[in-house]
Amino acid sequence: MLPLMLSLCWLGLGMLIGALANAAKLRPAAWARRGWMVVLGIGALVALLGGWLGAALLGLTFAWPTAVWCAVLGVALLPRLIAWWGARRRAYRRPRPI
Repeated sequence: MLPLMLSLCWLGLGMLIGALANAAKLRPAAWARRGWMVVLGIGALVALLGGWLGAALLGLTFAWPTAVWCAVLGVALLPRLIAWWGARRRAYRRPRPI
């Protein structure tokens, strides 16, 4: 029961951090309409992964701060990285010879 509760709390924490990132307009402009949901999902998944990584490596005492820091860094950096990678991929796409 405890792992499920921790997972749900970390997902909620990540969604809260994702909502704060949306309020700060940290999502790329290219993600027009549904970008806010992507940022919420990134925040939730990164917080969940950070929480479990912190619990496995550092123990339950430091799992919460690890989840918070991972979610903040993930929400701040991953959308920009994804947008940069997509733009680079489109720029280097060469036409096929006929």
